[in-house]
Amino acid sequence: MTDEMNAAMEWTEAKLRHARLHLAELRQHAGKGSGDDFERAHIDAFLHQLIGAQDAFLQEVNLYYQCTLSTDQVKLWGLRQCLEGRGERSEELDTLALLLNTPATWLSDAIEMRRQCTHRRDVPRTFFVGGETDRDVHRRDPKTGALVEQDYAVLFQTWVDEMTNLLARLRTSARRSANNIPS
Repeated sequence: MTDEMNAAMEWTEAKLRHARLHLAELRQHAGKGSGDDFERAHIDAFLHQLIGAQDAFLQEVNLYYQCTLSTDQVKLWGLRQCLEGRGERSEELDTLALLLNTPATWLSDAIEMRRQCTHRRDVPRTFFVGGETDRDVHRRDPKTGALVEQDYAVLFQTWVDEMTNLLARLRTSARRSANNIPS
């Protein structure tokens, strides 16, 4: 494995570690659900790092498939164009595109939440007081307003676990494809 590939993989893994760090700090925050600057900044940072891991993985795909795109061209569509120009496809890019473009997948939800809190306004939430769900904070879908039946810290943990597993599977698949190894 080249130094360039090792660096790309480390960057992807760093993004996942950073997402976990922000999530841990959110869980420990005494003002959870307060909507204070600490909470908002950490939600924004968590989502930025989580989606950044997927973006960083695209550089790995660039290297696996030897597309030699410059960093400003390393995007899903740029990589697909590179491969289509050679008459090739990437199972990894197809998987990402499906998750990104299918409404209500965990990845499309995470990206919509990141867009919402980065570019528009704070993510709508509902706060629970008393009973089994005391201090739970559930988000609302920014498009429909529907309540998401899960505390946001639990939801974020699910997303970081999903991203970790997804990238591990896609990385294995890309290695096989790059080395022409049958699945």
